[in-house]
Amino acid sequence: MKLTSKVEDYLETIYRLSISGDEVGISDVARERGVTLPTVISAVNKLKEMGLVSQQHYGKIHLEASGIDKAREIYETHKALKSFLTEVLRLPADHSEHEACRMEHVMSGKTINRLVTFMDIMQNCPARNQNVRDNCLDFTDDSSGMDVIQDGK
Repeated sequence: MKLTSKVEDYLETIYRLSISGDEVGISDVARERGVTLPTVISAVNKLKEMGLVSQQHYGKIHLEASGIDKAREIYETHKALKSFLTEVLRLPADHSEHEACRMEHVMSGKTINRLVTFMDIMQNCPARNQNVRDNCLDFTDDSSGMDVIQDGK
């Protein structure tokens, strides 16, 4: 069974909630995603069928090793995309969050790997000069382009 973008979103949400070390319940996921309990139960059942999560009857959700690997991949992709959109293209954070969610499901693995590598270099290069980078990126401050983004188009 192939992971749909919606199921990937649930897997990522479970992963993000589990990072804090707390156990993750159905109601936690529902609250985080702004959906009903039956919607989460349906998604969790699909994830269980795929062997990505386990859950005792009415118990907490636990990521299996394969679920952790896939969820981490989705999460890291999302972070890199959001970072690229916010830091390089200088889009507003809320817009970047929404766009990253959409993009992470349609980009090829090769493109994602290159973007993740690029962002890692941008954020961790010891020779990075913030002033040079900012000067090079000034072209993204075109206010006419921001009007389109703010209107959601």
